[in-house]
Amino acid sequence: MIILGIHKDPWHNTGAAIIKEVDNEVQFAFISEERLNREKDSRVFPIKSILACMKQLNINSKDEIDLIVMDHIEDIDWRKDNKTREVIVNDFFKDINEEKIKIINHHLAHACSTFFSSSFDEAAVLIVDGRGTMKETQSLFYASTKDNQINLLDSTDKVGIGLLYSTVSQKIGFGKMQEGKTMGLAPYGRDNNKRIFNFPKEFVGVVTDYSNVVSEGTYTLTAEYDKEISGWDDVATAAYEVQEECEAAFLHLAKYAKEKTKSDFLCLSGGVALNSVSNDKVLKSGLFNDIFINPACSDTGIPLGCALYGYHIAKGRPKSYSTINPYMGPEYSVEDINKAISSFTGFSIYERNAIEKLTEMLIDNKIIARHYGRSEMGPRALGNRSILMNPTIEENKDVLNERVKHRESFRPFAPAILEEFTCDYFDLDRQSPYMLLVPNVNEDKRQVIPAVTHVDGTARVQTLTKERNGAFYDLVESFYKISGVPVLLNTSFNVAGEPIVETPEDAIRCFLSTNIDALLIGEILLIK
Repeated sequence: MIILGIHKDPWHNTGAAIIKEVDNEVQFAFISEERLNREKDSRVFPIKSILACMKQLNINSKDEIDLIVMDHIEDIDWRKDNKTREVIVNDFFKDINEEKIKIINHHLAHACSTFFSSSFDEAAVLIVDGRGTMKETQSLFYASTKDNQINLLDSTDKVGIGLLYSTVSQKIGFGKMQEGKTMGLAPYGRDNNKRIFNFPKEFVGVVTDYSNVVSEGTYTLTAEYDKEISGWDDVATAAYEVQEECEAAFLHLAKYAKEKTKSDFLCLSGGVALNSVSNDKVLKSGLFNDIFINPACSDTGIPLGCALYGYHIAKGRPKSYSTINPYMGPEYSVEDINKAISSFTGFSIYERNAIEKLTEMLIDNKIIARHYGRSEMGPRALGNRSILMNPTIEENKDVLNERVKHRESFRPFAPAILEEFTCDYFDLDRQSPYMLLVPNVNEDKRQVIPAVTHVDGTARVQTLTKERNGAFYDLVESFYKISGVPVLLNTSFNVAGEPIVETPEDAIRCFLSTNIDALLIGEILLIK
């Protein structure tokens, strides 16, 4: 059985995922189109993603696909191309029997992506984003692996916290889909003893209504709330205020989900679930025994949600796996890597004891890039497409920004830690494998890992296990044995404005065009 999930125009972050079942063994492939066409937040039809997933799972023809599942906006023909707005039948679909095509609700795809990726047998599932198929902004589902149920309990099309957060982010100078910058900036406005907006808290059930604050259609602030924002203090205050509002809205929605479902477990999805600070507040509230957020909880994860819907609900297949490994991108052979290396110059090649050499370089405060295995899903690097540095030197945050990343100085970098040391360094009593929780750094460790400790004493943690992270775990462990610190600074392998690197060629090109000192690509280490 082969199920293809597609997220296509007119949405952003298009991509594809395939689930292939052979002799009761389930295989996954997933990638976003931006990784392949190098267009950030790509909106084009994801033909490159589809072909990459087919190649990864040895699918030679689209005729082998049993079902294609997509999300789409209700009043737009699914054949309409976002770029031209002309009604066309894409070449990919022209000879496919339409009985093989299933269109599902956007929020349902989000719900499938997070619940079926979790280890829970049942859970409340909360979706919080901009707009969905029916213009909905927030939805609550109850899900169970018994009969593969995902039932909608409540939904709203009122302007929600996601649209408010996006609107304020643009008001203070950030672009579309740059809400992460607002989250990083917010702590700098915490101690400013003023409020700019004083948002009304109209929270009832699944509704967090900001219709009086955000103008429909234009998604700008209404006249009453379109305040003048001038200077650093105002910008930081506005960021803090909308972040504070996001945390309050999330806590309200979590309480409602608990009251409505009585479940001990919560799954979150939608773009707002990338707000790791709010996620941590929900976890710390104690409303649920545990929460889960898929690393591709934004629209990047919709293709996976569509494929999971097709496999578990449309085809009725039981869940035979515990959780989904996030490393589902294309695999590159030794031949692929050698071919890429031979196309460039400007480095020496080091092929023995790479981990030992990398550890020496990290101790010596060099900037290391890592392109290893299959790429991770979602917008945050989880080790396989990462830039790494020594976290014990406070200046490294600025060094990395100046030499490679070229991004705003107020944005923090993440710590990747050996999971068995998590409690020693952070106020966190469980795993956080996808950088989707932001706990406090323990006070006695803030000066130990200053390069990954944010201004408010928090950190966006990635916990590592040998089983899940393999050679990345080995590298951090090697650093620990020499430094006594089981942590590395981890950030995405890209420069500002570009997608995370995907292919070996992408990796070497970025390595050579920046001041990265060394690149581990597969088992081969390239050193300038």
